[in-house]
Amino acid sequence: MISTDGAEALWTFSQAFTSSFQASCSELAIRLKVADGDSVHSIAGEIQALNKRLTEATGRLPSYDQDKMNWCVPSNQPGKQLKALEKSLEELRSSTAGKTKFAFKRKVKTPASASAGTATRPARANVPAIPTSSISSASRTISNHSNCYLSRLCLSGPSSSTDHVEVSIIRISSSILNLLTTTNESTLSTNTVSLSALHIRDIQNSILILGTVDGSIMLHNLTNCVVVAGCHQFRMHNSTAVDAYLDITSNPIIESCDQVRFGVYPSELKTATEQQPLVTKNDTKVPFLPQDFSHIRAIPSPNWRVLEEDELVHDWPLSEVNYAVQLERALPRPQI
Repeated sequence: MISTDGAEALWTFSQAFTSSFQASCSELAIRLKVADGDSVHSIAGEIQALNKRLTEATGRLPSYDQDKMNWCVPSNQPGKQLKALEKSLEELRSSTAGKTKFAFKRKVKTPASASAGTATRPARANVPAIPTSSISSASRTISNHSNCYLSRLCLSGPSSSTDHVEVSIIRISSSILNLLTTTNESTLSTNTVSLSALHIRDIQNSILILGTVDGSIMLHNLTNCVVVAGCHQFRMHNSTAVDAYLDITSNPIIESCDQVRFGVYPSELKTATEQQPLVTKNDTKVPFLPQDFSHIRAIPSPNWRVLEEDELVHDWPLSEVNYAVQLERALPRPQI
């Protein structure tokens, strides 16, 4: 029989998991609407990971929540929303594959006869079904950087009517990424851009000062890093030795992580950005309760704790000057 503490822990897990899982489904649905052929592989991987998360959590969810989540179960069950995601993904695959095959046939037929070239001429105008400028202006990718200081200039891209971008940050090592808006960059167009969501993967020995994000931040495979962000949802997977300074309106979620330390959004960074943190406090107590999906028990998780006062970073690297020294000072250094 489950104890009262155990039942409470399961209930807390159920509520946090359901909210996070449904948010992930909704986020993928939005991304599929604007995705191009280059995104098929990454989105397919995220849908597969979503299925795996549900499979692993099923035994820890009350039967009501399992039934409630059936709409997100793989397509061999009578689910709805994940089926819709998989259907949209297949449609994207078909449309991009169809365009590739059509273009190839066109090149083969063109030399054969003038009439064939004439017949296919109208299709030439229909090839770019998804405008390249629209896709690139709605998303940015910051990737493959090492031993450097990166500023908000990384968000530069084609001009567009949209002022919201989704950013992927991939394969950064021994570097500092600072996306804060600063006064000496007030004339730059990148300062008018709002971050709608961040997808972060494969980061080592780096500091990510991300500022305010309108939506969610998803992180995978971070090692020996510091993350500073204001957001509505924060989910981190498969990461070790990460200090997360957050201003968040929900409880952050970790899974398959260890040596994670949490703190509040630093007051030292308030003057560096035009957007004020959401719920920042000036002491070491955090106004949120991290949820560890790898440790659903009545006892506290050993995989995270709150940063102590003498562990907090106060000297933040906001310029390239001596950034390497500041980087070395601020990194948490994993315990072996």
